[in-house]
Amino acid sequence: MCSASSVRIAVDPDLDGEKALAIREMLRDYNARFIGRPDWLPMVITALDAEDDLVGGLAGQYGLGWLHVDMLAVLPERRRTGIGMQLLEQAEHWARQRGALGVYLETIEFQALGFYERLGYRQFGQQADNPPGYTRYYLEKRFD
Repeated sequence: MCSASSVRIAVDPDLDGEKALAIREMLRDYNARFIGRPDWLPMVITALDAEDDLVGGLAGQYGLGWLHVDMLAVLPERRRTGIGMQLLEQAEHWARQRGALGVYLETIEFQALGFYERLGYRQFGQQADNPPGYTRYYLEKRFD
């Protein structure tokens, strides 16, 4: 058995490097005893204009019965036109087809809290000063 005093702690900024992958596998191995080894399915939905230029998009990943929306963005001049709602509705449809329990995401107070709440998302947590001076909200929409 190794004691904490015999371990050297180091910082490595490479999130996709060999050590980061080994850490993920270490955690996945531990979790597998409880929940198996779930597959994470990435997804990207894009909104393109008539010239095929990107005007918005949504990126997320499905796993453990939930879709996590990592990012939802619409060009400033295209906001309040329904694009964001269409992207989110398509993501929800995609998740339902896979048997998801729901969707979860986070937003910062200057972003789109009211938008998500109007679409049926409810807060399940918040964190002050993330980023400093602002509140980050955690929301979910259950499909049951």
